[in-house]
Amino acid sequence: MLNTVYLQTFLAVVETGSFSAAAKRLHLSQPAVSQQIRALEEQVGGVRLFRRSGQQMVLTLAGEQLLTSAREMVALAERTVQAVSALRGQVGGRVAIGCLAGGVEAFLPHLLTIVQRQYPALTVDIELQQAERLFEGLAERRFDLAILSDAPRRRGFETRLLAGERLALTAVIGHDLLQQEQVPVGVLRDYPLALPRVGHPLRRSIEDGLRRRGLSVGELRVVCETDSPLLLRAAVEAGQALAFLPVSVLPTRLDRLGVVALAGQPLVQEWYLIRLRERTTARIVDLLVECLLGEEARSTLLRLGLSA
Repeated sequence: MLNTVYLQTFLAVVETGSFSAAAKRLHLSQPAVSQQIRALEEQVGGVRLFRRSGQQMVLTLAGEQLLTSAREMVALAERTVQAVSALRGQVGGRVAIGCLAGGVEAFLPHLLTIVQRQYPALTVDIELQQAERLFEGLAERRFDLAILSDAPRRRGFETRLLAGERLALTAVIGHDLLQQEQVPVGVLRDYPLALPRVGHPLRRSIEDGLRRRGLSVGELRVVCETDSPLLLRAAVEAGQALAFLPVSVLPTRLDRLGVVALAGQPLVQEWYLIRLRERTTARIVDLLVECLLGEEARSTLLRLGLSA
C-alpha cells in the first residue's frame, strides 16, 4: 500500500523541481523530504523515481509511470477526507487555486476572508504562475481553479467573469495633464509611457482599450516595460512616465501621483474564474465557486473599486 503522505511529497518535488523547494512548500526539512522519497521508492519496488539534471530533479521512467497514479490517489484521499468531514457536519478539505502573477494580490485575500468565514475547515493553496502554466495545471489537475485576466475561451474549460477592474491613467504630482478636466486619448502620443511587457494580460487589456479608441500602442513612446504593477507605479512616482494602473494598486493617499481625467469610458482589466468543464472535483470546489461569485463577494469587490 502506497503512503499518501509520501505521494504528496513526490508530487511536490515534481512540481517544484527540487527537494529543497518541495521542503519549503511542505514546511519540512530537506532531509525529511529525501527520506520520504527513499521510502516511496522502496514501496514501489526499490526503483529510483528522480534523477538530477543540472539544478533540477527530473523524473525517471519509473517516476513518470507513477505520476498519473499518484495524482489520482492523492485526489481520491482528499475527496474521501472531505466526504467524511461532511458527514460530521463540516465542509472542509484542500483546494488548489492557480493565479496570474501580479494583480490578484489586491483583491483575492478579501474574497478568501469570506470563504474562510463560511468554510473554516477549508484550506486554500494559492500558487502564482504565468497564464499557460495555469491552463497546464488545470489540465493536469494540479489546480482545482485558476484566476487570470484576459482569458481566452478554450475547449474543455469553463470560464466565468469574476471581476472587472478599472485602469487609471496616472501621472506624477505636478504633471500638466493633472490640471486638465478632460484629456483626449490622442494626447498620449506626446508623453512617455510605461507599459507591461508584450504578451502580458494587463498589456493586452491596455492595447485593446486604446485600440477601441482609435489609438495603437505602436504610436506611443514606450520608455519602460515591466510586468510588475508596483514597478509601473514607481516609474510614475519618479516622473519617468505615465502609466495605466489597476485601481487596486493605487496608494490610499495620492500624494506622489494623480489620476488623469482621460475622456471617454475607462479602460478595464477583466478577471476570470476558470475550471475544467469535466467535473471530477469534490463538492467543496463547487461551494467555493459559489462563494467567490456570490453576493457578499460582489459587494466586497465593489467596495474595493472593482465591478462584479
